[in-house]
Amino acid sequence: MYKFSSTISLICIVLQFTTISLKAIDQTQVYRYRTILDFNQDWLFELDDWVGLNNASQLDWNDKNWQKIRLPHSWNADDTFDAVRGYYRGFGWYRKHFCIAETLKGKTIYLRFGAIYTHAEIYINGIYYGPFDTGYTPIEIDITKILKWGEENLIAIRVNNIHHDEIPPGRWRMDYNCYGGIYREVELIAVSPVHLLENSFFVTTPTVNPKLSELAVYINIKNSLAQTALAKVNCQLFEEEKLLAEFSQNIRVPAGLSLEIKDLTAKLKNVRLWSPDNPQLYTLHLTLYLDEKPVDDLWAQIGFRSFYFDSRKGFFLNGEPFKLRGLNRHQCYPGLANAVPVRLQIEDAKILKALGANFVRCSHYPQHPAFLTACDQLGLLVYEEIASWQHIGGDTFMQNMDQMLAAMIRRDRNHPSIILWGLMNEGRSVKMFEQLQETAKRLDSTRPTCYAENHLDVAVQLGTAFMPDVLGLNYEIDTYNAFHQEFPHLKLLNSECSNPDIAIFGDFEKEIQGVMKIKNDLDLMEKMPYLGGVCIWSMHDYGSEYKPVWPIQKSGAVDIYRRYKEAAYYLQSRWREEPFVHIAGHWTWPGDEGKLKDVYIWHNCDKISLYLNGTELNIQPIKEFCWQIPYQPGEIKVIGKKGNSLVTHHVITAGEPEKIELISRENEIKSDGFDTIPIEARILDKNNVLVPANGIKVDFAISGPGKLIGIGGAKFALTAKGNAMILVQSTYEGGPLSITVSGEGLISGNCQIISKDKFR
Repeated sequence: MYKFSSTISLICIVLQFTTISLKAIDQTQVYRYRTILDFNQDWLFELDDWVGLNNASQLDWNDKNWQKIRLPHSWNADDTFDAVRGYYRGFGWYRKHFCIAETLKGKTIYLRFGAIYTHAEIYINGIYYGPFDTGYTPIEIDITKILKWGEENLIAIRVNNIHHDEIPPGRWRMDYNCYGGIYREVELIAVSPVHLLENSFFVTTPTVNPKLSELAVYINIKNSLAQTALAKVNCQLFEEEKLLAEFSQNIRVPAGLSLEIKDLTAKLKNVRLWSPDNPQLYTLHLTLYLDEKPVDDLWAQIGFRSFYFDSRKGFFLNGEPFKLRGLNRHQCYPGLANAVPVRLQIEDAKILKALGANFVRCSHYPQHPAFLTACDQLGLLVYEEIASWQHIGGDTFMQNMDQMLAAMIRRDRNHPSIILWGLMNEGRSVKMFEQLQETAKRLDSTRPTCYAENHLDVAVQLGTAFMPDVLGLNYEIDTYNAFHQEFPHLKLLNSECSNPDIAIFGDFEKEIQGVMKIKNDLDLMEKMPYLGGVCIWSMHDYGSEYKPVWPIQKSGAVDIYRRYKEAAYYLQSRWREEPFVHIAGHWTWPGDEGKLKDVYIWHNCDKISLYLNGTELNIQPIKEFCWQIPYQPGEIKVIGKKGNSLVTHHVITAGEPEKIELISRENEIKSDGFDTIPIEARILDKNNVLVPANGIKVDFAISGPGKLIGIGGAKFALTAKGNAMILVQSTYEGGPLSITVSGEGLISGNCQIISKDKFR
């Protein structure tokens, strides 16, 4: 009746995260003197461009029938990851009517969009700003002089994600989708007319040593007043609640100008260094005083660490050799496109850490600040790059790339996790790289630049191989040694490798081949001491219109919902220090009694012992990680020993499907209309054993303050390895949510989530 896959029965992925926690940052406590308002509610949206370029930007345009939404938002949430090729690439209009509180009068008011994809044309009370074509970085506008106090104000934004050669990434039929919309958060920021300019805030650590380290702070002060301001910037460094250092500087800022302070420095004894094993963070709080009165403040979580790349010995962190081992990460999710809530941004960082990675490449664009903050807190080193994939456009393209790089660096340069600024992926241009290199060094001379190259011979001919500080190598692993011998002075890093095609519900033998490809690539590169490290393609499956892989690029170690594939378990066995064993596949083969079955076991143990139905099997592997065992229904168990520690894993033969278990990864959701939780349906037999069946249709339903989000808007899903996924998103109401799941001939399952106004 049901087709059984020859792949592993899944363990709920939430189990992978239980040992990892993040300390939440309460910004209301950190910001004391500037006001930051959530500006994501009460937006109106209209797809297409029928409203016209000029009319919809005017206050009197009739928008009563427009769709009511909240931001972040993408209009491609429902038309990607599905079986219909193509997704909407066109125009969308956003409008918001708002009033400004009189209490903010006299302040300088900024409107900040986290990111808009792309070609954003912004009208505020009819005044035009734009176009903005950087797609992945913030847009900040000073709207102080055009606001109407005591009256209605209007923001109207015309956005389009139509392909354009001059708008990065610029290539038609991309490997990754270019989702349209205002897909990151929007803030209204009210500050004193004399205030700190956030995008100038830069913290460096010129000297890093546990015994004595140095901290340097750079910040611009803007004076919007008509007279000179006598200001003081005071810096406080905290380790949790403990004040470690306090230092300040006075400055005279002429009317209507901004000035930079460069000499805010402090020396600190006995600091704890930041590393993946000990991601020690300190909080730096800046307060601006005007005539001895505090008027503005900024903060940053910082870390003390030193690093460098060596052309012969690879990467060094805090003076010690350190091998980078990581994966490439996209930012999308089925049913959400690129409008992904903070919760799921953080979850991706947790997955990387759980896999044993210490490194991630943000491919191929600047990613959400919450993801980078999670990398800071968890201990993941980051290679962040600007939007690109092979295409080189004209002068406008290069200008947009340069603007994006500058905005990325200004936004993210205080993250201790970031070690590389990426200039390009699989494209090359001497002219553009000269410009980008200059911009990177002007804005941050403390970090090296990198670009990822997939045709070394072309890069050598053009000379671009010699332009970045570190050269990223994509694939072509068999050429690395010869290239290093020819150019021994170059600092090298593997930026992409492996790229296996592994469907979560695919052929087991093909999945094993994908794991072995990863293994062989890692084995080869571990013998190359000059490489700074490796970065597997990719962390998770993602939506793609690229014909060879559409609609989903299946190269991930986890799938689009972040369910573990065999590659994920293999990486855990290879990269994690603690004892680990995992039996791949399942042990459910009705009708195959007595036939030899290949059993793969991923482990990092000194010794493992295999048991079939309680009897130890004194057999040797037929090849690495693989034992052949005659099939008998029951249980296979493996016990691994590493040092003095024991670890075990087992799989059990499943019977016929009988019921569905429904599991939520979290039991609380924030009632903000955006927070989202993955929900997992598991097909079980009468003994509660997971049935590793593919293609069983399960239908989801919900009651209470929440909604279901499935691929293409569907409220059902098909099982893969006995597992089916859907998302639950909150509304604005608090209270209990009840989710149920049903399937033909199966006992239904349910779970509950609590929606809360104040979360945790």
